[in-house]
Amino acid sequence: MKNHLTHSSFATPLWDLFCTLSIIGIWPRFLEPNLILTSKLSLPIPNLHPSLQGFKILQISDLHLHPGVPNCFLKKIASKIKKYKPDLIAVTGDFLCYSRLTAPDKLRKMLQSFQAPFGCYAVFGNHDYKECVSINSEGEYDVISNSSSLAKAFTRLQESVILKKSITERAKNVPMHQELLNLLDDTPIKLLHNSTITLPIHDTKLNITGLGEYMLGRLDAKTAFKNYDANYPGIILLHNPDGAPYLKDFPGNIILCGHTHGGQVNLPWLWRKFTLLENMNFKKGLSKQDKKWVYVNRGIGSVIPFRWFSPPEILLLTLESQ
Repeated sequence: MKNHLTHSSFATPLWDLFCTLSIIGIWPRFLEPNLILTSKLSLPIPNLHPSLQGFKILQISDLHLHPGVPNCFLKKIASKIKKYKPDLIAVTGDFLCYSRLTAPDKLRKMLQSFQAPFGCYAVFGNHDYKECVSINSEGEYDVISNSSSLAKAFTRLQESVILKKSITERAKNVPMHQELLNLLDDTPIKLLHNSTITLPIHDTKLNITGLGEYMLGRLDAKTAFKNYDANYPGIILLHNPDGAPYLKDFPGNIILCGHTHGGQVNLPWLWRKFTLLENMNFKKGLSKQDKKWVYVNRGIGSVIPFRWFSPPEILLLTLESQ
């Protein structure tokens, strides 16, 4: 998600003070970002094998972990995951803020707490590669700096950026984040980067496909679905929902996304300034694309903890026969 609010040592205390003194800012700054709501959803899958009836997938997205995230907040997430006893866990990107691995021990400890009998799978978001890619002032997907300020955020309110749906060459050439890859190797999380794993589940199978990040030009569907077994249903992990239309001619039943934070500052005149999408119908929640379900998770964290009418979300998805 493009977000110009950052955790500079100078700006953040001033922002917190403003929110406190303004009274109206107390809820979106200090209360709502710490709520974790669970969305429970059952989706019908054609010809679902009886062994997959009631199969539970827990999705979280957009952790944006940094040193300022309270340990009690992370413990609350871990506690909810343990409580729901999912069969499988899906993480749809943005582990980091601006590609900086500033709290590796905290991130590792949290991810090591994830447990599911059929595994934990993830894709990278636009904050998870070696450099962060977002939307520049010209409306292109481009490498951006993490030196943004609150002043730039307020400037955005007066700007109108039109997406060009184009990716700069330097964004296309950003490498993978090796330090993050190394960290994930020390956790139960398996990264699926343009690849599919077909899981044996009792006496049937389930495809799990993960795509590269759309904003970096890394969404390679042909490679990702190369090993997809069309005899079985499939769950697709995709950070940015703007990539979903490019999966129209590929198999799969459900696309799980994140990226948008559900609008984050969800006021009618404001959210479009900060949530720039090619397909505005993918702002949040459930929609249908041809024969596929698309679910856009509001995410669990943010670059700055400020949410209005878009509280953090865990999705508990249950598969049902149609």
